[in-house]
Amino acid sequence: MFKDLSLAKKSVSRRTLLKGMGLAVGASVISGPIWSFAQSGMLMGACIPLTGGLASFGPRFSVAADIAKEEINAAGGIPGVGPLTILVRDDGTNPDTGVAAATDLINVNKVPAIFGAAASGVTIPISSVTIANGVLLISPSATSPAISNLKDNDLVWRTAPPDSLQGIVLADLAFNKKGYRKISIIARNDAYGEGLADSLRDNFTKLGGTVLNLSLYDTKATDYSAEIAAARAGSPEAISLITFNEGEQLLTQMVQAGVTNFDLFVDGNKDQDLMTRVAKAIGVALLKGKVGTAPATATTAGGAEFTAKYRARLNEDPFVFTPHSFDAIAVTALAAARAKGQGQAITGANLAANLRSVANTPGTEYTIGQLGAALADAAAGKDINYQGVSGPVEFDSHGDPFGPVGTWTIDENGKIVDTATVDCGFDASGGPFCGKLP
Repeated sequence: MFKDLSLAKKSVSRRTLLKGMGLAVGASVISGPIWSFAQSGMLMGACIPLTGGLASFGPRFSVAADIAKEEINAAGGIPGVGPLTILVRDDGTNPDTGVAAATDLINVNKVPAIFGAAASGVTIPISSVTIANGVLLISPSATSPAISNLKDNDLVWRTAPPDSLQGIVLADLAFNKKGYRKISIIARNDAYGEGLADSLRDNFTKLGGTVLNLSLYDTKATDYSAEIAAARAGSPEAISLITFNEGEQLLTQMVQAGVTNFDLFVDGNKDQDLMTRVAKAIGVALLKGKVGTAPATATTAGGAEFTAKYRARLNEDPFVFTPHSFDAIAVTALAAARAKGQGQAITGANLAANLRSVANTPGTEYTIGQLGAALADAAAGKDINYQGVSGPVEFDSHGDPFGPVGTWTIDENGKIVDTATVDCGFDASGGPFCGKLP
């Protein structure tokens, strides 16, 4: 039933990405074409990484967001509001940089909503600023389970499913597909790394496996010798790595230390540019057959159209979380249309109050290519059941969506290949569940 889009199949450098978007490589503030901010219209902020450990993610997220913005504006903008403008700031994949960017967007630009951040470890610090100022925060990729339990006044949302789901599939992949019974884990010491590591450990243990060691490293570290030594103790069959781009350095140091039983990668590693560099550093033979997981995309009516539009911009298949980026912009605009149609001001609280009405069942189904009609119906107060390009986009009480989780492997050429998807969701009590891998 579910199919992961072919993600990140071609190597595209950050310089090429920014050039293709008409941006200087050193740019820190972008918004597609830079608009003169008119009195009419809606200004939305974005805090996404153009530098730091997820620098390859941000420009791609911006392209996906622009595809949504351009469809909205081609239809006349948000009814009663006007055109949508997205002001993008670099969060540097860094909490302090992200908080400073969000603070500036709120205090100087007076945005009612912010798209981002990419990393959970940046999203959570930013949320302390957005919540305090009544601003909606909607991330396409912050997957830490900790976000679900924030005291956020219903102001923190995301369009990618939480890692409480990914951890189930990763554990199943390790125990049932790879046959591992003893593993260790090396992970980033931040909300993302710790949350996913805990989920993997708990679910692997439930299946009957043993996690010998869980080592969390400082995200600013450059020497991983202590974590490598701890992880190899007890002779685990595999060492799972939960990293961002620093995974290149970590893997290189592991091989130099004679440790080659790394496996069980995650969404933070699902980047062909990264794997190409790693293959060059350690040899492609050591990567062949390694596996990983990442939030996937459900087959929807709009998936193929988004893929075609994204390919036309960057000459690559949709990158991980780019469909979720389109959806974050689309549902925010639909919520603004509904709020305005009810005579409400465009505030973070009013946007949040209308998000479920434009996304969840029941309602008229709309997707990419139909946003003009969807905006009109939303403004008229009709229920909209937005069908995202990433999946159904059904929000629970925490502002979390459910969705499938995909598995992937690395072939003999060092290329990332998608292998399967698993339907995941939440039961009546809010507990996560996933089907078994095929």
